[in-house]
Amino acid sequence: MLRLILLWMLASCCIAAEPEWTLYNELLDDYVSAGNKEGLSANLLDYQGFASDSRFSELLTQIRLFDISELESREETLAYYINAYNILTIELIIANWPLDSIRDIGNFFRGPWDIVVLENAAGRLSLDDIEHNIIRQLGEPRIHFAVNCASLSCPDLRTEAYQADKLDAQLDEQTRIFLSQQKGLQVRGPDIRVSRIFDWYGDDFSASGGVENFIRQYRPELVFVEADANLPYNWDLNSRP
Repeated sequence: MLRLILLWMLASCCIAAEPEWTLYNELLDDYVSAGNKEGLSANLLDYQGFASDSRFSELLTQIRLFDISELESREETLAYYINAYNILTIELIIANWPLDSIRDIGNFFRGPWDIVVLENAAGRLSLDDIEHNIIRQLGEPRIHFAVNCASLSCPDLRTEAYQADKLDAQLDEQTRIFLSQQKGLQVRGPDIRVSRIFDWYGDDFSASGGVENFIRQYRPELVFVEADANLPYNWDLNSRP
């Protein structure tokens, strides 16, 4: 019996120190589905479904009460804050419903990404704080295909929570999906056109040898000279029709 208790304690101490994401996975399963809107494929959200479901309130409480000092690894930190960013973006949309685009939120002086959405030991955080001051600082370019800005041209909201123990595989899959979609990459003769994300965050891909080399890792079958990061970006809301 003592041996069993010791084994249980050892196993427990090795579990990733991150929230239990069961509620989030259930909500994603119920209110997010693949679709097509304005000619773009995307995972579309039933925002009013989220808003009316008591599980969403519970999830928000879980995010806000979580003790971030328990995050011990880079993967745990990335998974927590990517999920938090995506969940709090949904809350921001709901709080300003109805609207056609996330960019309708705020005013000339303060946009949607400047509004404080989370307070914890790291401070009073806006979506910009979470993305630029926390997530991007961990040196992982694939996060740009995981955080979701509630827009049609944004990489899709993943239909499962990010978890530390499988984060690498999840980020790889997100990247491959986005680079297989028309909103992510289009072939144009000897060159390719890619999402403006690669322009806005081009420096983040330097460790991978630059944007072109990064893309070749995920689309090795493509033969191209340059990647022009100039595809039109549709900011319309990724809501179900």
